[in-house]
Amino acid sequence: MSVQLPVFDHSLTPDVDVDGYTLQAIRIAADDLLKAEPADLPCGEKQVSYRYRALRRGDIIFVRIEFKPENCGRTVGMLDDGATYAIGVDGRILRRDLDGG
Repeated sequence: MSVQLPVFDHSLTPDVDVDGYTLQAIRIAADDLLKAEPADLPCGEKQVSYRYRALRRGDIIFVRIEFKPENCGRTVGMLDDGATYAIGVDGRILRRDLDGG
């Protein structure tokens, strides 16, 4: 009870506002590129260590995933550290482009 919840009304500007299809696309891309979150994975292999950006164009959601070194206490990223996906609203991966691939 020590955490105060904000009131989500029209006056609140959220950090992120994601519709369900976009959330689904980000989840599908993250699960495809990276494993789920077992505690024994090194920081650079965890989904929480990455930045996710999404852009919706009609029935296709484009998702860009890139390693965010700050999330692992680093200042320098990794080579070949991300991917770009095209995912349909039906949840199918239409295209995948891995960095360095």
